Amino acid sequence: MIFGTLPGGAPVELFELSSDKLTVRISNYGGRIISVVKDGMDMIVGPKHFEDMLKDTCYCGAICGRVANRIAKGRFSIDGDSRTVAVNNGPNHLHGGIQGFDSKVWQVQEAGRNTLVLTLHSADGEENYPGNLEVVATYTVVEETLHLRLEAYADAATIVNLTNHAYWNLSGKPTIDSMTLEIRASAYTPVDATNIPDGRILPVEGTDFDLRKAALLGERNSAAHPDTAAGLDHNYVLDSEPGDKIAAILLDPESRHRLIVATDAPGLQVYTGEYLPQARQGIALEAQGFPNAVNTPHFPSVILRPGQSSTRSITWTVR
Repeated sequence: MIFGTLPGGAPVELFELSSDKLTVRISNYGGRIISVVKDGMDMIVGPKHFEDMLKDTCYCGAICGRVANRIAKGRFSIDGDSRTVAVNNGPNHLHGGIQGFDSKVWQVQEAGRNTLVLTLHSADGEENYPGNLEVVATYTVVEETLHLRLEAYADAATIVNLTNHAYWNLSGKPTIDSMTLEIRASAYTPVDATNIPDGRILPVEGTDFDLRKAALLGERNSAAHPDTAAGLDHNYVLDSEPGDKIAAILLDPESRHRLIVATDAPGLQVYTGEYLPQARQGIALEAQGFPNAVNTPHFPSVILRPGQSSTRSITWTVR
């Protein structure tokens, strides 16, 4: 169905995927997850109407790229080719720049009851990234699970770090503070004052960032936990396992609704939504490569070369 029309006249569509357990709505504008409904409750935070979606500045439900998260000072180099990209988050580059993948109209390759396949061409030089990039995003709904597979191919050496930026709230309450969160990560990457990792990979043990046992999110925004009192916007180093692994479990103790996030990504950016229009209304659990990886050689590489593919698998199971 038509969701709306962009100022230049391009139509934007809205698609519904469903199973006996879930109903999911996705737009081809940014590949955005608009809603995930289970037991009559929408668990996705963000705009539900087209006009409001165009005003969104928080990447609600969107596919972020060409490089999700931050690049320090908007600078990087590949094989001696130095590049400067837009600085759109303090002194840093964030989520692909001024017009990242979140604000693109993706082409619809396939749309069915359970599957939506979207494609995007990102031209050489777009946002000053090198190389033509072809991206395929496949959303699939099966029973209680929504799965996203992201694939990217380039004709020149470039950098790619794709994720989805959905905000979740399983409680229906104004904030996420009554929910608990477990992160399957024994380490994290500390950041400087501009949210760029300082290069260290530190154990979470003995710190406020230790979420290996489920903790109440409201307690990670209090004087009792000074390191996280301003909320979380940090990259967790997921415990290594082959293939997809459970990265996070979000639970609403009252309703017993549970979200299980599984991924093959090396990192999970946990953002508690302090800068949403209503602070802490939702939590983003962004499965991705490490922030500023292109400038940090010992982080998992985000460089993509011709003949290779960059893939990402993210699964959300709602119980």
